[in-house]
Amino acid sequence: MKARLFSLSVPLILLAGFSLIAQETTNDGQEGSVKPGINEKFLDPELKVDDCLKRFEVESREVFHEKDQVLKACGIEKGMVVADIGAGTGLYSRLFAEAVGPDGWVASVDISGAFLKHIVARAEQEGQKNITAVLSPENSVSLPPNSVDVAFICDTYHHFEYPKGTMQSLVKALKKGGTVVVIDFERIEGVSREWLLGHVRAGKEVFRKEIEDAGLTFVEELKIDGFKENYFLRFRKD
Repeated sequence: MKARLFSLSVPLILLAGFSLIAQETTNDGQEGSVKPGINEKFLDPELKVDDCLKRFEVESREVFHEKDQVLKACGIEKGMVVADIGAGTGLYSRLFAEAVGPDGWVASVDISGAFLKHIVARAEQEGQKNITAVLSPENSVSLPPNSVDVAFICDTYHHFEYPKGTMQSLVKALKKGGTVVVIDFERIEGVSREWLLGHVRAGKEVFRKEIEDAGLTFVEELKIDGFKENYFLRFRKD
């Protein structure tokens, strides 16, 4: 499973026993950015990962505080291949790596090389040898076809500048029957706080339609105790 999943004909950089896969963008110019500049700070080679850790991995953040409940809801099983799309500081990648066990694998996908280097270093430190860091362009997840059991997109879908291309590539990467979990912010005019209204480009219904249009079937919305600003949606590749 491991060799088949990550035997890619793309540049491969080995970092302390883990792999960082980089692939050039394939954007043909047909899809325009839905929110130009939203990822500018993450593409900065001088990104301060420690500053992001202080914001992302703190109890005040819903997806951190409820991480155990979220992990359980994802339905991860031993031996699965899980893609953590927009892995960030790698919080869930580490949880998934433990959940899938030594016969499973986790692909930590991100557009930020700084985040991926942090994930690789942390995985080595904690002895997690079933994580591969995948450096992706902004319009693709850069994963092999029919390779992923579960894809996880947490507080990241609203950062997709090219959602059509990104989701099309993800659908191709999913195995038949594979699932996609999307956690993102509720955006409701007159209800959501001002920062969310300015930062998140659209609400749940718009995002759900975009994902279904990419070829996935909506399965369910789950209630996560402690989620006040976030929602949890599950989709499937039929």
